[in-house]
Amino acid sequence: MSPQSVLAVSNLTKFYGDFKALDSVSFAVEKGWIYGYLGPNGAGKTTTIRTMLGLLRPDQGEVQIDGVNPAKNPVHALKSVGYAPELPTLQTFFSGEQLMEFIGKMFGLAAQARKARIKQLLDLVGLKEWGDKKIGKYSKGMVQRLSLALALINDPLVLIMDEPTIGMDPEGTAHFRNLFTSLSKEGKTIFISSHLLDEVQRICTHVGMINKGKMVFNGLITQVLETFTKQWVIEAELKTVTKTMITAIKNLDYVEDVKVDENKLRIELKEKKDLRGEISSEIFKRKGVLLSLNLHKITLEDAYLRALKGDQ
Repeated sequence: MSPQSVLAVSNLTKFYGDFKALDSVSFAVEKGWIYGYLGPNGAGKTTTIRTMLGLLRPDQGEVQIDGVNPAKNPVHALKSVGYAPELPTLQTFFSGEQLMEFIGKMFGLAAQARKARIKQLLDLVGLKEWGDKKIGKYSKGMVQRLSLALALINDPLVLIMDEPTIGMDPEGTAHFRNLFTSLSKEGKTIFISSHLLDEVQRICTHVGMINKGKMVFNGLITQVLETFTKQWVIEAELKTVTKTMITAIKNLDYVEDVKVDENKLRIELKEKKDLRGEISSEIFKRKGVLLSLNLHKITLEDAYLRALKGDQ
């Protein structure tokens, strides 16, 4: 593990009876990273998070948060952590401000600092006009926003979130996306467990993938896209597609296959190279009228599915 690691998980192993939920899981997250933790249902993501929060004791291995093991010293370790659960259940008889006031007191914030922090965070998560309203009147997306504000009230070094944008409308999702980026630039370490792969690809700098309790990838998000790419694809839209043009492109040395959908060509390349110039030249040679030409390397969803299958 790097000495810069704020969150470090080392050889984490956890059994439930005879079932091994985690099998020597290791990863480290440094200051300012946005780390996406991915895996199918039952892969071990929730067990990992519960262990990081000191709610479960591992059978082997350990977690360190800013150098402190939450299993041995949970109070000290969790002072550095903010946690926003999936679909949080909050006390509906409180207003947003009242609940934040209560949590702020639990963290020992002084009255004046607490009041200023609550005002700042409600504005930050987009609930400035709703702080004095009962939580029972909040929408699902607004509860998610308040949950994030509660997770930030102690100004944590590490922010751990489980499906933070689930149930949010596009505006709320975009707001959170920008907020996470801003928080990482301020030096906060962000850990996100999510099934929303498009959002993970947009905001995360690093990813870890777990399947059946084992890590199948851990590294930069650009590395996972490269590691699990079989080929790059060029998508061409033409005014008209002819059989002669299709045959000519299929016969090119660097083309693996060509799939046709009306006036669109999906050209699978043998190499991981940007060959749009070469493809466009071949189309122009045959009097083709090109409407669009795009290179698709791979999506995180593609890489994720291949990683789970063990394909590279």
